[in-house]
Amino acid sequence: AAARRFPSFANPRNAASGGLRQQLDKKDGMELEAGMLRVDSLALYVHGIGAWPDPPVSAQSEVYELLAEWGLPTSPHTKVCATIDEVAEFVAYYGEHRHDIEHELDGIVVKVDELDLHDELGATSRAPRWAIAYKYPPEEVQTTLFDIVVSVGRTGRATPFAVMAPAHVAGSVVRQATLHNKDVVKAKGVLIGDTVVLRKAGDVIPEVLGPVVERRDGSEREFVMPERCPECGAILAPAKEGDIDLRCPNTRSCPAQVRGRVEHIGSRGALDVEALGEVTAAALTQPSHPAVPPLETEAGLFTLTLEQLVPIEVVVRDAETGLPKEDEDGIVKTRAPFRRNPTAAEKKEGVNASQPSSQAVKLLAELEKAKTKDLWRLLVALNIRHVGPVAARALAQWFGSLDAIRAASREELAAVEGVGGIIADSLLDWFTIDWHQEIVQRWADAGVQWATPGHAGPGAAAAAGGVLDGLTVVATGSLDGYTREGAQEAIIQAGGKAASSVSKKTDFVAAGPGAGSKLAKAEELGVRILDAAQFHMLVTQGPDALDA
Repeated sequence: AAARRFPSFANPRNAASGGLRQQLDKKDGMELEAGMLRVDSLALYVHGIGAWPDPPVSAQSEVYELLAEWGLPTSPHTKVCATIDEVAEFVAYYGEHRHDIEHELDGIVVKVDELDLHDELGATSRAPRWAIAYKYPPEEVQTTLFDIVVSVGRTGRATPFAVMAPAHVAGSVVRQATLHNKDVVKAKGVLIGDTVVLRKAGDVIPEVLGPVVERRDGSEREFVMPERCPECGAILAPAKEGDIDLRCPNTRSCPAQVRGRVEHIGSRGALDVEALGEVTAAALTQPSHPAVPPLETEAGLFTLTLEQLVPIEVVVRDAETGLPKEDEDGIVKTRAPFRRNPTAAEKKEGVNASQPSSQAVKLLAELEKAKTKDLWRLLVALNIRHVGPVAARALAQWFGSLDAIRAASREELAAVEGVGGIIADSLLDWFTIDWHQEIVQRWADAGVQWATPGHAGPGAAAAAGGVLDGLTVVATGSLDGYTREGAQEAIIQAGGKAASSVSKKTDFVAAGPGAGSKLAKAEELGVRILDAAQFHMLVTQGPDALDA
């Protein structure tokens, strides 16, 4: 990457997933953007065999030897330990050398070697009893706090962010970390210019712990929270008395809030428009050219045209500092994400003007498909406070159309299971605002379908029943064959309630790898726990099939 003057990948996970996605896009005939890096080869280590009725070996260590004989790659960093002291020494060694091997390491898995004991010890629904993982404490590094800047999100919340010298921590390069609000900045005692201690909470989220006070030289300065929104100039204020967070009140047209809402519309939990991510949302709402962005609100999203997209230019920013790049004459560099130069063949045919890029064509095609997405996804896309996928599914299932939801009283909305009074109030308040109504109308005029085909009206879906009629199911962890949203959708389509938390009213908990507190709560309450195969049986055949 460095030799070609492109930014290096942030971490191995990004490199692997991004490389695979590019290869799939290439296979599908998509034109890859200029400058995108190709990953020509990916490597893996094989660490076990799933189903093995009659194994020819008797130990886990022999499994690795057999896998190697078959030509499969296995980790060279395994060891059979005779005592617990040897295990502790092994863990301590790699704790000191975790960055010296060929891949990043956040912990050690200790397994019982004898395979017969695997069967004897068995497993919980969460993990095997014959293996345990030890995770190393978060790595802490020191870096320089260059600045504290304020970012405004889709809800208008103004959040201070630490801008730091690039620091390699827990497998990736970190340049920014949230400081939440002005009170947190004060509590941490950090000054702009400080040397600070940085870590990743849970080896995932960058966190500034505090300053290294003894390294101060007197040039440091305090952070002052701005009085006005850095994006639109509106005066920042708490949403209500007593709130710590400051918010920008310019909800309709603050560019940062519009950008955030447009990005949310394209997210997996809403309309799932792959081409409408963070970069595209910024290009549509905050371009360097034209002066008036194609989207001043999300109302115009579904009427975008190639003629609007092709002229868009955005500032090229340095991957490490985030600052605009300049050419040798000091002119800020820009790029045009939605246009390309004509090919040689096109030039021969007399086409000399810039042409729409594959990204532009893909975006409009995906937006066209999104017009007929499920009603619940469209409800989530409206960015109504408190209306997430669970509440949106319940509303869509019960009412069947946006018109029916808008016509419902507070009591009727609140009575829908999974909705309640707070969400009902939020819905009613949202529809009283003129520019919100404009979004709905303009989307409808553009062809967005605000009704579920064939739905007979409020309560019809509940009356129709299903194999899970009257049952509450919680899905947690990674379930084979289902995304998180897909599992919830399967429960609802089967007539059940897809709950987000476990309680005494929960009938089943479907738990896969990565299940956490919800699984523990289910075990505590004695709720029946299902694996992925049983969950599929439940949503397709009903609870009786589990005991057949």
